[in-house]
Amino acid sequence: MKRKSNSKMLFSALIALSLFGSIAKGQEVYSQIVGAIAIDLPAESDVIVAFPFKQSAEFRGVIDSTLDNGQLHLVVATDSLTNAAFDAVSGNATHYVVIESGAQEGNHIDISANTASQITLAGGSLAGLAANDEIAVYPHWTLSSAFPLGVANNEETEPGLRKIEVIIPEATSEEGNMIPQGIFYFYNGGWREVGEGLNSSADGIVLNPGRAFVIRNNDADEMTALVYGEVIDSPIAIPLSESDTYASDNFIGLNRPLAIALNDLGLTTGGVFTVTTDAGDPQDMLLVYSQTATGKNKQPVASYYYFNGAWRELSAGSGVDKGGDLIQPGMGLAIRKVMVGSNPQDSNWVNEWDLPQ
Repeated sequence: MKRKSNSKMLFSALIALSLFGSIAKGQEVYSQIVGAIAIDLPAESDVIVAFPFKQSAEFRGVIDSTLDNGQLHLVVATDSLTNAAFDAVSGNATHYVVIESGAQEGNHIDISANTASQITLAGGSLAGLAANDEIAVYPHWTLSSAFPLGVANNEETEPGLRKIEVIIPEATSEEGNMIPQGIFYFYNGGWREVGEGLNSSADGIVLNPGRAFVIRNNDADEMTALVYGEVIDSPIAIPLSESDTYASDNFIGLNRPLAIALNDLGLTTGGVFTVTTDAGDPQDMLLVYSQTATGKNKQPVASYYYFNGAWRELSAGSGVDKGGDLIQPGMGLAIRKVMVGSNPQDSNWVNEWDLPQ
């Protein structure tokens, strides 16, 4: 059953507008809800964020069949695609497919290439996919498409003294250790990566759906970043990993434009989140970072676990129900998966949500 957020949980900076009839599939007409959220960037501080919107779909249709010939393919209607429109560039995916119905509903899978009637997947699985499952293809958000003029329209004048940096962490790291995958800044009309040349473009660096990243404001003044796009109101499958050598922090983003209560996350269903049975030994944890507190290399301000049928928070004690606490739009999170004894598994948390009516 889909859970609905209370319409009163409206983040004050959200602006939503309806755009009707821009995409059609058969007799079905799709409308998009687009919006914008302002994210405050305190001076000399990190903000852990998630991109709460998607770009417009470039294809909608249904699966005719699947094919595994050493690569995984989704076969769609003949000549319904533009050949090579979704091809990866230099091995980096530019588009991804979302399974919008069926057994894999909510899954996001990168695309490596396409023909006029086939989509070649760069990973994922064909298991459970069936004819008439609905799919949509979206372009990835990149640094350039998300922040075409830099974060907060800031362009560096001294690359060695950067005011704004975007830090993309590895998707999963050892407990308490956010490891940068790359650090980026906007200079001379384009995105650059720390450690690379000043003329080496990082415009195509992907901000993966369901992943958190860090905006670091090194300046003495507060700034504001504006993010915008189409509202994601369909199910989202967020990958989670565990390890048999350490507790694993998965840095995730819940791509929703409105605040959602812990009780409405759907995180404790389906076995992807290990429930605590002994309050003195919490298992999987949901870690929340402040959007307003100052400072860099922030630690979580709240650590939630699920015990005795309710959400609890470490500092509040095991007798306090915290299920009404809110995850705000644009808020980056981490899910700490407890270390397992053997055979670590990847799983998907499927978040279902409806736009309040």
